This record gives sequence, structure tokens and C-alpha cells, in this order.
Amino acid sequence: MKDIADELDVTVMSVSKALSGKDGVSEDLRAKILAKADELGYKKAPASSDDQVSHNIGILIAERSMNANVSYMSLQQPLISNLIQLNYYGITEIISDETEHLLILPKILKENKVGGFIVLGQMSREYINLLKETNIPHLFMAHLYDNETSGIINDNLYAGYTLTNYLLDQGCKSVGFVGNIKFAEIVMDRFLGFTKALLHRGLELNMDYIIPDVNDYGEEQSLFLPDKMPESFICNDCRVAYKLIHYLEGLEYKIPKDISVAAFDDGIFADIGIPKLTTYSVNYETMAQLGAESIVLKLENPSYHIGKKVVHGSVIVRDSVKKA
Repeated sequence: MKDIADELDVTVMSVSKALSGKDGVSEDLRAKILAKADELGYKKAPASSDDQVSHNIGILIAERSMNANVSYMSLQQPLISNLIQLNYYGITEIISDETEHLLILPKILKENKVGGFIVLGQMSREYINLLKETNIPHLFMAHLYDNETSGIINDNLYAGYTLTNYLLDQGCKSVGFVGNIKFAEIVMDRFLGFTKALLHRGLELNMDYIIPDVNDYGEEQSLFLPDKMPESFICNDCRVAYKLIHYLEGLEYKIPKDISVAAFDDGIFADIGIPKLTTYSVNYETMAQLGAESIVLKLENPSYHIGKKVVHGSVIVRDSVKKA
């Protein structure tokens, strides 16, 4: 399918739809794809008893990550939708803290229910090594480990840098960061981007303005605000920002007149409150499409190297940041 897509300069998904008779491509393009498939000697493999299993893709999410960061759930649904369009099926299994700690294989792997799997978010290095020992085709999404080269990630350092610069451009002289940088690499990278932006502007990093939203195990905790408040806050995700705004309003601060608030991940909490949140929006649809296409290509061609694919996002300006 990749060869056909490259020859015709179309997406792998378009090729898959055309070859499987699905909607979503024009009849003209379908004819071109079928002709090119015939020219290149494409033959559809006969169905076998293992066919259903090979078309099941496991989606593994750590329970602690899911509870602490809603972005993983924002990726799960479009990922399943993209897999379906490629005639594959996503089966999600939540990995409990106990399962991860005791190094117990996920049920869908232990019972050979899937032909490949996607690790969505961060898990312990020991648990990742256990998963890799199964030698089942796999892909990492939203978090890439130090020695891994196959995965789909967003550039969190760039995101932190970009969102912080937006606040500084609006005249904010001091910025706080809400998120536990020890809990997950995604938060650490965003914090490093935040710090880089401050350094570039010659601003001091005030450690009193670094406020954890969860403990080191990902469990939600109360927000302990400093006695002297910064002019703005950046929150690790929209849910935390929504919580912070309510807390600040309870202390009689007006948002954004007194304190500006921005957040990462353009989730459902960005739109439901007043004011609506200014956010750094991660392109989850693109990540999901790349993830689905990559794992399918790996299953259909074991020698295919997925590589490292980085997806960028952008700042969505709403009402929670005071304009310059």
C-alpha cells in the first residue's frame, strides 16, 4: 500500500479505502489506485483463521497517566476511528498501577487477541521492556523513550516555549507554571520550553510560581498558590486551568483583568467555562492518522521502519488572557 501511495502521491488511507471498496475516495481515484495495484502486482492475502486477530490493534494506556492528563483520551477516539478506516480495529486496555508495578502482561497480549499494539503515553521503563519482549509489532504515541526511534509525538518543548512567549507578548511580566514536572516527561518538556522562553526574555524563574497539580503518582491534589501572585499562569491541561480559574475567582481575582490563564491541550474544558480558555492546541487528528497508518504499515511490512514523527500545534486565542 505504501508503494502504491508513493507512486500516485496519495495517502495510504486513500489506497486502503480504494482496495477494500470503502467510501471516501472518488471513483476516478479508485480506478487509478486499482490500476496501479494491478501494475505493481498487488495481491490481497487470502483470509485465514488468524485474520481477525491480525486486524486487531491493542491500545495500552496507563491508569495513572489517564487520570492525570486528559490528552491521552483525546487521542484514543480519533486513533480508533482512523484504524477502522484502514479496516483494522482498536481494542483499548487500561493498565492498572498494580499490573504495571507487578510487571503483568496486558490481557490482550497474554491471550493473543491483537496483531500489534500502541502504547499511548508514559509507562515505567521496566514495563515497556516487558511489552517489547513479546516481539509483537508496536508503536509509541505521545511519549518516546530515550533509546526509541519509532513513535508519534508532539513537540512539547516547542509548545511550552510558544505559549509562554504568547503571554509575554501580551505584556505579562511574570508567569507561573501549574503542573508536576516530576510526574511525566510531557510535563517536564513543556516546563523546559516555558523556562527557555523566560531566559530568552531575561526574566527570572521564580520557583514559588511552580505549582504541582498532582503528586508524583498522578493523584490530583489541592493547588497551593503563592502569597504574591504572578500576572499569569500556564496550566498543564485545560481541566487544571478550569479548576484554577474557579479557585482564583473564589479569592476575588478577575480573569483575565487581574490574572491571565492559559493551558495546553485544547480539550472540552477550554469551551465550557467563562472566560473561554486560551490554549496551545495539539493536533490530535494528525497524530492519530499518522499513528494508525504507521502501525498498519508495520503489520503489513515487518521490515518497515516507522521512525520518529513530530506533530506541531498552535496557540488558540480566546478570552482568558489579557490582551496587550
